[in-house]
Amino acid sequence: MEQPEKMPLKTFWEAVEQRLAAYSADELRTILRAMAQETPPADRQYFLARLAPVAEAAPPPIQEDELLAAIDDCAREIADAMQHADAWERRYEWGEYYDDEDSLGPYEEFVEPLAGLFDQAEAAFDYGHLALARAAYHKLFDLLSIEDDYGRGVRVTDLAGVDTGEASARYLRAVYETESPDYRPAALFEQLRQVQGWLFGRRPALNDLVQISPRPLPDQERFLADWIAYLRTQPSPSGSDADAWLREAVRLAQGTAGLADLAQTEGRTRPRAYLDWFAALEQEGRLPEVLAAAQAALQTLPTGLPIRAAIADHLCATASQLHDPAALRHGRWEAFVARPSLLRLLDLWELAADPAERATLMPRAAAYLQDYGAQPPAGLVGTLGIGDGLEQPAWIGPAVLAHAYLLAGDWDAAQRLVARGQVLGWSSTENAQGLVVAASLVLLSGQSLGALPANLAQVWQWGLQYSVVVWGEDKAGVIQRLERAYAEQFPLVRLSIEQQERLLAWCLDVAQQR
Repeated sequence: MEQPEKMPLKTFWEAVEQRLAAYSADELRTILRAMAQETPPADRQYFLARLAPVAEAAPPPIQEDELLAAIDDCAREIADAMQHADAWERRYEWGEYYDDEDSLGPYEEFVEPLAGLFDQAEAAFDYGHLALARAAYHKLFDLLSIEDDYGRGVRVTDLAGVDTGEASARYLRAVYETESPDYRPAALFEQLRQVQGWLFGRRPALNDLVQISPRPLPDQERFLADWIAYLRTQPSPSGSDADAWLREAVRLAQGTAGLADLAQTEGRTRPRAYLDWFAALEQEGRLPEVLAAAQAALQTLPTGLPIRAAIADHLCATASQLHDPAALRHGRWEAFVARPSLLRLLDLWELAADPAERATLMPRAAAYLQDYGAQPPAGLVGTLGIGDGLEQPAWIGPAVLAHAYLLAGDWDAAQRLVARGQVLGWSSTENAQGLVVAASLVLLSGQSLGALPANLAQVWQWGLQYSVVVWGEDKAGVIQRLERAYAEQFPLVRLSIEQQERLLAWCLDVAQQR
């Protein structure tokens, strides 16, 4: 079950205060009675104890030297444990911990003390001891980054009740408020990049600092101007940290209008500014403007940029909501050309419901995939799986081109594509022979997909399964889409007797070799 998005602390307190102000005394009594009725019997005494006026809490006495000294003591104890890591490994190599590489091993005893130290750092932040909070959080996160020769150590994920995102946001807010305004942009830039390591690569945002406290961010207007100016001095290729933080700062300082200006003036070097602009317009319900802006972006950006696919996706989503079929068709093709894939090929098929339109569109798509595969875009090697992939060229395996040929009705091209492939290893993503053989046998059977003999139905399912390589998508859903497409395509295929005989002979030859 998908977890709901976590509400920022500032947003939470603002919502609490708004609701308290909106409800009358009688309404608040009704709410409390409902909460009391839902209280389990074992918690009733606790509920009554909480149901009492609370005086404004005085800041707890926090001794800077004591908290930092406690962190240093814990660090020395962990370092001492790491000095004896070899002895611990020898002692337990045949014991319960040996096969568990994720075990905390000798460091399990430090989990509770470290969680308590994080709680004290949070208290220091909440009560305004920001210099102390900054120093404490820095020491604690550094401590959680060390490991012994066996890769063991305590990680923040081991500390139940410690929210890494909120802890790092408190640290950054403390950095912000304890730095002088003149040095604040440079200091924050440096610390944002350090925190990114604490967050296992997730990029922190300036808005994290704003949302971590109900207090307004001091000097926010001046800082945003200085922050934007500073970020413009940093190397900021599209998608980099500096680029992302600049786009965020423009949004916070100037809103949708600022994003529009950034996209229109710097969109060729900062194409992600278009995506931020579209998202802001969509949030405001300004869909016709999204459509016009996406169309303008596709006219402005050079062809061949993979990020054009994300822009075209916005165009398609908006065109669908506005019931603009012409714009939707244009967007589907632009998305396919920018980052071709099996999913985008199916998008084209499903949009072109008329067989005559498909008869034109599928050969066009197959020809494009053939050229794309023959001359892979620059920058493809070594980039797969990095970041969100919006600006990385798409990788397509032979199966995508095979599907395109088959859906285009070009059986000869599909056979030529896989004819020299290995007759074994059909489960490989680089071997589409199993798909084409299975599709050929289904076609030659003359049966509908729902009436195939059990053995042929199994071969067909294997062919589909092995041909679908998707990341972050529902594979079963993609296969269902393929089945619907082929259920529509097979009855339309017309092969001559000579073609059928040649295709059958090839299938029998492959089967004999297997």
